[in-house]
Amino acid sequence: MLGDIAGIAPVKDALIVTNALLERVLAELKVTNVTQLDAVVTELRAVRESVDRLVVAQEATAQAG
Repeated sequence: MLGDIAGIAPVKDALIVTNALLERVLAELKVTNVTQLDAVVTELRAVRESVDRLVVAQEATAQAG
């Protein structure tokens, strides 16, 4: 359909370039999201370990007291 319109070649070329760039951006966003998700998971695990230690300490204090 677009090939039927005179002078559309530059627009088609621009769309091809734009799509290629968008694919690269999407790929980079996926990598960034995975990296950030890994960082969040690491932080959450650290928080959980800290909470677990606090619970154990409180239980020990309650049993001793």
